[in-house]
Amino acid sequence: MELVGNALCLDLANTVNERPVPERDWIDTPDGLAAWAGLVGRAPGGTVEQARDLRESIYRVFSALTRDAAPPPRDLKTLFEVYAAALPSAAFARDGAHGSLRWPAGHLLGEAAASAVDLLTHGPLDRLGECPSCGWLFVDTSRNGQRRWCSMAMCGGRVKARRHHARTRDEAQETADRSG
Repeated sequence: MELVGNALCLDLANTVNERPVPERDWIDTPDGLAAWAGLVGRAPGGTVEQARDLRESIYRVFSALTRDAAPPPRDLKTLFEVYAAALPSAAFARDGAHGSLRWPAGHLLGEAAASAVDLLTHGPLDRLGECPSCGWLFVDTSRNGQRRWCSMAMCGGRVKARRHHARTRDEAQETADRSG
């Protein structure tokens, strides 16, 4: 599994391998949730069911925004409720001219909800993308803002290879048709 979302909330949304019909779910067991938490450098928190519910709400909210559609109110409510429930556990930390919230170990879902609220309120919403191949979400941090894929290694290269193969096959067929 790659972390390609450039935001904790989007990396949570990307814990299934493909959308709309996933074949692999990385947080389908407590061990899977713990492994993903380790991958993002956090201590696990919450149940598998809570993590999956939050994941799906995050996905639906940000997937809608990639299409300039309104996020589903029910999913926004879920994000805000998880965030509000976790907020009393957060601590304030000053970092120069800015402040941030620090989350204690075991508050991964609250931190993911906070990441979603931060992305919703501070953006950059105009840099949200959804991979056309697998459905993973990402914040496009490329200089020119033209990122199309979750990553070149995962989908971009695979799609380009398929196109090249199809083009080569079509060219070979055209050559055979002309000579035959």
